Amino acid sequence: MSKETRAERIKKAILNTSTYEDISDKTGISVSTLVRISSGKTEPKFSDIIQIAKVTGVDLNEIAYGTYIDIKKDAVVENNNEDSDVVDAHNFIVWNLSSLDKKDILSMSRLVYALST
Repeated sequence: MSKETRAERIKKAILNTSTYEDISDKTGISVSTLVRISSGKTEPKFSDIIQIAKVTGVDLNEIAYGTYIDIKKDAVVENNNEDSDVVDAHNFIVWNLSSLDKKDILSMSRLVYALST
């Protein structure tokens, strides 16, 4: 599994770019919330991750999920170290989610719901 957590990636994005105060001013997310998110005490809303990515200039997928290599390593571990078509499909889906528009996301949600029931 990748060693860097989402909280660590968020903290790194913030501090490599600016300060908590500056990011707070630019995103509208309070300093205390940013600190809790970056310390792992609070799970961020995806909308917060989007705002942080925009302001810091760090790729949204990288902040949310890690690098493509990290995602692939995590998926392989979760699938008993079997590097298969399923792992590749999982990685493809996760990596490309942010490029979908709202209508596509709703459609995907319905498909996943239908497949899981």
